[in-house]
Amino acid sequence: MSNIADISTGTYDAIVVGGGHNGLVATAYLAKAGLRPLLIEARPTLGGPCGTFEFLPGYRCAFTNSPGSFEPRFIAELQLEHFGLKFIRTDPTVVHPFPRGAFIGWRDRDRLAAQFDAYAPGEAERYFGLLSDLEELGRHLGASMFAPSPDLVHAARDVPGHLAGLFDRVMCGSLRQLLDERLKSEETKALLGMLALNATLTPPSAPGSAVGLMMRPISLASYAALDDDDPRRAALRGSTGLPVGGMGAIIDALEACCLAHGATILKDAPIERILHAGGRARGVVTVKGDEFLAPVVLSAINPRTLFGKMLDDEAVGADVRREIAAVPMRGSAFKLVLALDGVPRYAGLPADVDPAQAAQVQFRIAPSLDYIERAIADGLAGRLAERPIMWGLIPSVTSPDMAPAGCHLLSVNAWHAPYALAEGSWPEAGKRFADICIDALANYMPDLRRRLIGLRYFNPVEIEDELGLVQSNITHGDMLPNALFGARPHRKAHDYRTPLSGLYLSGGGTWPGGYVTGIPGYNAANTIIKDLDVTS
Repeated sequence: MSNIADISTGTYDAIVVGGGHNGLVATAYLAKAGLRPLLIEARPTLGGPCGTFEFLPGYRCAFTNSPGSFEPRFIAELQLEHFGLKFIRTDPTVVHPFPRGAFIGWRDRDRLAAQFDAYAPGEAERYFGLLSDLEELGRHLGASMFAPSPDLVHAARDVPGHLAGLFDRVMCGSLRQLLDERLKSEETKALLGMLALNATLTPPSAPGSAVGLMMRPISLASYAALDDDDPRRAALRGSTGLPVGGMGAIIDALEACCLAHGATILKDAPIERILHAGGRARGVVTVKGDEFLAPVVLSAINPRTLFGKMLDDEAVGADVRREIAAVPMRGSAFKLVLALDGVPRYAGLPADVDPAQAAQVQFRIAPSLDYIERAIADGLAGRLAERPIMWGLIPSVTSPDMAPAGCHLLSVNAWHAPYALAEGSWPEAGKRFADICIDALANYMPDLRRRLIGLRYFNPVEIEDELGLVQSNITHGDMLPNALFGARPHRKAHDYRTPLSGLYLSGGGTWPGGYVTGIPGYNAANTIIKDLDVTS
């Protein structure tokens, strides 16, 4: 650990700004290629939303809950299991309560089909048919998770005629229209609605809102072939499994990997500005005035923060800097952690489901598209949703050390809480929204309040302050077609390079966007390795 403590200013092959999961993935690959990278993190701990955080004494988890999108190839190529990372591959992977009983996300396709057909005759065929059509569209887009994305004009040229209507519906139409055309039951629509929509304030009736359903098909198309039992084929996420020790275990393994390959890590060192001269990046200066030099600087933080606060017009051009600094965030994350004296009981579980199995996995609260639409409409209007959308997990069931002996931790992400309230302020509204969320949870966990022995919540402003997430936006900007294809975060900085030579971008503000994949970090690192012509 000597390369963390007592670091002095100096020169490195590359500097990575931001120690979230993408910054760590990038650092690991740069070091593995033989470069000498310095990773600088503003906070005292690594991982950002994925890092372990003690919400209450003895109750530890991350702001994020699920690694369902974390790229399996990184686990293998970086040998993260060698650094202690282990997964529990649960079956089922998700519980989604509905008024007629809970949907159970089994890994077995036949068990899924039986539930869909119980909602509406023939629904399984319609559901799997829609997924198949989206996968076919993904194969024709010319897009890969592991290369800069094409713009929509070029993507449309490669789409065959029989898929043109689907392309238009996904990229220009709405999620609601697509699902209403292809499915019958409210339950099935809600299941896919929760997959397509993210934490930004985009309702299912908005143009482009169906593009979230394309991220899995594009991911599948990014590989030459996948076995039928490959976990990436699962449509409902959660396929990677749950990391033992929570999401922070991924961060711990990545940190250990970086150090093992010779990387240097500096924590608690916010960056003041990017140094540049003669049209090239040359290093960084911290808020404390420490200067670190390198011919390559890779930013894994929100591009809006980088371009708005750490660069000047001379570095990247006034227009580019102004436009990226003005990218709308529209975040809406609210974090709620409950300390419990036992595992709460789920209501409405099918008779063939062991309650212990259900307690292990992620749950989602949003029983219909109308419910989702209303919650997002409330957020857009600056109101607290009376019926909030929630994703939750009891991580202490599979990782008991995350809570005191005999107790459990319920970790909830409630979405579409407005960063800016139309009336009042968050210090007063936080407790009220936490109570709203607990009441909504108690509809599906009837003994929840009886088991509640403590709670802590972070409102959107507090999340921004704690994690540096601009306006509490976990994806560093909207995940809509015009903000994804060929222009994330900008048409002149969409390939991980910027107008300033030697300055590269990573993180959720680059392709393929937010979520816990690690892919932006991998792509940016490999772009640098290619540009430097490094052979490992």
